[in-house]
Amino acid sequence: MTVQPRPTAAAEPIVLETQCFDVPGITECLADDFLAYWKNNGGLPVFGYPITEAADEYNVDSDADYWTQWLERNRFELHPENAGTPYEVLLGLLGKERLAQLGRDAEPREAGPVDGCLWFEETGHNVCDQASNLGFKSYWQSHGLKIDGLDTYARSLQLFGLPLTSAQTETNANGDTVVTQWFERARLEWHPSNPDEFKVLLGLLGKEIIDEWSQPVTPEQQCENTPDPRSANIRPSKCVQAGTVLFFDFYGFQPNEEVILWITDPAGETYKFDDGTSIGATGSLENAEWPTDGSETGLWLISLEGKTSKHIADVFFTVLP
Repeated sequence: MTVQPRPTAAAEPIVLETQCFDVPGITECLADDFLAYWKNNGGLPVFGYPITEAADEYNVDSDADYWTQWLERNRFELHPENAGTPYEVLLGLLGKERLAQLGRDAEPREAGPVDGCLWFEETGHNVCDQASNLGFKSYWQSHGLKIDGLDTYARSLQLFGLPLTSAQTETNANGDTVVTQWFERARLEWHPSNPDEFKVLLGLLGKEIIDEWSQPVTPEQQCENTPDPRSANIRPSKCVQAGTVLFFDFYGFQPNEEVILWITDPAGETYKFDDGTSIGATGSLENAEWPTDGSETGLWLISLEGKTSKHIADVFFTVLP
């Protein structure tokens, strides 16, 4: 055990317990509220080892930054607005996020409840055992977050979320072909050759999502992912090597209308230029020139917005190294 200061806005750091792991390939540690949460709610079998440092991270669902740490099977978020409650640490919806990353939607509803299974009316799926008193149903019912005031069902719901698919045979990221069922926060896998206590395993969703993010994107993929222009043309191409001079046409505006220029760079920073620029007498701007020599590589967006018409013309382009 070691100790380290927790990031805080206070003048004096708060020193709290930290746990690191003597495991090959695991270099990150758990500390602060995340360590206590990890220990109290299932530890290694439920959450896995930490795979990133704790850091501020943007949450698109709530449009806010939270102190966040990724683990092999889940993601911890610290929510200060819930301080003093059992919900100060929340889990990410990693099952839902991983399905979206794979380009898969939640499955259509099943026909109805099946005898001996758990039926979830909200999503229309059954959760059943794969053997006598062993399987997804029993695992779901016997595991849950330790939150006072909640019954067993509610505790399990907080840990796993609702089922998004039926149980079916799939090949996981490790190449194992196993019966699998996806939930909002987890993926359950049935490994019949394991000892009874390990026949149901949780998928490594946190690791899979992080690994997918870290995969290099080829130039071909970058070009395929560059959207087509809207009310605009681009020449010679929407995907070019750095040093190429691009030419744009923007159209669909009112004659001589004043426009606002918006530029979004590959880092996601957006800049607004409102200096009284007017569109041409034909409601268009032709042969606008953009040299890419020295431009940051990645996806760019240039937009013109009409002050009167509110018409927007967009041109996307990708600059390759």
